[in-house]
Amino acid sequence: MISRVNSPSQGNQTGVVAVRPVSRVPMLNVGDVIAVRVAKHLTDNVMRLVGGGAGDGGFQLDVEGQEMLPLGSRATLNVERGPDGPRYQVSAAPQNAAQTPGQGAPASAVGETAALARIASLATSLAARQDGLSPLYAGLAATLAAAPAGAAGAMLPPAVTSALAGLLGFRLDLTAGREGRLDGPALKAALEGLTGRGAAGAAGTSLDDALSELLSVLKGAAGGREAPARQATPPPLPGISRHPRGEKPARASSELVSALLARDAEEAAAILAAKTDAALARLRLASLASRGLLADGEGASDAALFDRTIDLPLVVGGQTAVISLQIGRDDTPGHEGEGAHPAWRLRFALDTEATGAVEALVGLDGPRLFASLWAVRPDIAADLRERLPRLAATLAEQGLEVVDLKVTGGLPDDPPAPSGQFVDVVS
Repeated sequence: MISRVNSPSQGNQTGVVAVRPVSRVPMLNVGDVIAVRVAKHLTDNVMRLVGGGAGDGGFQLDVEGQEMLPLGSRATLNVERGPDGPRYQVSAAPQNAAQTPGQGAPASAVGETAALARIASLATSLAARQDGLSPLYAGLAATLAAAPAGAAGAMLPPAVTSALAGLLGFRLDLTAGREGRLDGPALKAALEGLTGRGAAGAAGTSLDDALSELLSVLKGAAGGREAPARQATPPPLPGISRHPRGEKPARASSELVSALLARDAEEAAAILAAKTDAALARLRLASLASRGLLADGEGASDAALFDRTIDLPLVVGGQTAVISLQIGRDDTPGHEGEGAHPAWRLRFALDTEATGAVEALVGLDGPRLFASLWAVRPDIAADLRERLPRLAATLAEQGLEVVDLKVTGGLPDDPPAPSGQFVDVVS
């Protein structure tokens, strides 16, 4: 327990001190400035802040102060030197990141606003370029089929086909081992592989690293050519409060197929480079959202329940679909003490030709499990309902207490998106 330090509020800043480290203690050093979100009001003068992601870099911190910030609002946590140890200042994020502070504004406010403006500019650029992983994997498959790595007379340089083939290892392949079943160990290995901590892909190489390397070699092979303008509508932006939407397996674009048939290596490389850049942009938007730097649906009732969003490629019928996942620590009262059992939430979505769009929300409160499933197609919803007793029995065999398990037709509605967040330069 850190001793409390009384500190007056100043402007839009609230002087605070840690009340308790709850379940995850951040490594905070004097001089740190960290983006946080107000997840909960615990009392009239104590609020819970969350920052980072759901992995090792995420944290929760309970703070007290004279001024309470609105629930779900973005803020920055400044760590200053106090007379008896670290002193914390929580500053509400400006409503308009591009707004220039007035004359006489503190230097810290100027720097914070400039940083938020840079983030807004970066997010706008990424949003204009982003696209899903499935179009890239469709192009990858078509290219490798036309010019397999190591084949005599291969159209593309070996470095390109090798980098393309390396991306296959990041997919969750249900046809490889474990009788085609999706289970915990397989999902964990696939998610660790995306960050370079697992066996997927090359050892120690993350999906971001692999895409960056592929983009570099493709630009070299393109010889300065530019890809045709994108025609298809990109998927919804990644976020932690909007409902996830899975990506269906895509088909290789007609432009890429034509370039491959004509054995125009430079054109094919330019098209693949554009798809790779779009996939990288989406990956980096997801990183911004996971760090709480995208206002992707303020005011949603469950906006604070998720703090990491991930797109996971999945092999389905020989093609690549994408599961969109959101992971978060459940802040249910009573689970913040020493040795308290974990409480987590997972929301994910999948969309394939066989199932249509489906979504699931799973809550795990120690051994107690709550799950809700949605399906757009009536036949899939009916099939899932028929399987519920068997699923409940299987979960019980794993030592879980199934408290709630249900299926609903259709998909849940999204919260309203904040207006004016991104400039529409796509259409």
